[in-house]
Amino acid sequence: MKSRLSKHLYSTTLVTALFVGSSHLALAAPLAAAVEQTAVAPLSLDHAVEQALKNSVDLELARLDYETTRYESLLTLRDTAAIKKDDVNSLSEASDKYGDEAEAKKDLLVGEASFATKQNALRLDVQKAYFEVRALEEKIKVQKKSIQRQYWADDNDAKDKLSALESSYKEALAKLNSLLNEKQDKEWLLQTSALTSAPLNTVEEALALAYQKRPDMIEAEAKREYAQIKADFTAEYSAGSTYKGRIARNDLRKEELLLQSLKQKVSLEVSDSYEKAAAAKAALTASNAAKEEAAKQYEQTLYDYANNKKGSLNDLIDKEAELFESETKAADALYQYNLAVSALNQSVGF
Repeated sequence: MKSRLSKHLYSTTLVTALFVGSSHLALAAPLAAAVEQTAVAPLSLDHAVEQALKNSVDLELARLDYETTRYESLLTLRDTAAIKKDDVNSLSEASDKYGDEAEAKKDLLVGEASFATKQNALRLDVQKAYFEVRALEEKIKVQKKSIQRQYWADDNDAKDKLSALESSYKEALAKLNSLLNEKQDKEWLLQTSALTSAPLNTVEEALALAYQKRPDMIEAEAKREYAQIKADFTAEYSAGSTYKGRIARNDLRKEELLLQSLKQKVSLEVSDSYEKAAAAKAALTASNAAKEEAAKQYEQTLYDYANNKKGSLNDLIDKEAELFESETKAADALYQYNLAVSALNQSVGF
């Protein structure tokens, strides 16, 4: 860039004019963008997730499977409720009432958990795609602003980077629209995500929520409860030393161990996600502060150079490069923070 300075130096008068008019240019750009976006539909993160959940064929198939399981379970619960306790006098009869009843409740919870797992996976995919498009929009904006500020050079490298960013944006937009079941090139006016300002819970609160909300925890607890009920009525209606009694106790112990193992896994996942989200939040705060400081230094250097006070064009070039780098890092930090909070929400169970 510096090697071409002799061919692209502007007069001090023009620099001054650019500096004085910079505020007007800054105001004009958003206005022009607003005019271009008047025909573009706004899309919030929540709306994007809602639309994807509504339009997903795979999710609808999963919902139908769950609904069938629900109806079958309700039929079984109705039939077992009709069996009176006084009519239960054997292990076989206890299995028909208490065993079938417990299994129906288990199947209902497992089916619900399976459907929720698919919902959460799609929700996370949409959030990731949304944040990627939003981040690329911001990087394109930053790249254009940098090119506009570099009046002293015709930087082909910067233009090539802009072209690459625009290509990546189209790919990311196509991915998002595919999840929304929209045309691949449909443009959206993406809104700022609330995740960027959402306060983080403590890790203890996150863990408590995960134990209650995570579909895999709900499923594991349902299976343990079923094994417990089966062991209880087997012991009541037959000797505990029988083969069936021993099998029932073994099944219960197995489900208890699986639940304990899952709790340990969930604890590690949530703690890791929480730490990453906290670190991403700190990085976002630091990068925003660095961007603000770089902007102040660039404006001051531009003012000094335009008014022949102090500083050289090389100083201005360096400050512009620092500003561009800080703006890019801030965009990346926001993207990484949103991803980290989404991952935390996923680990908790949304």
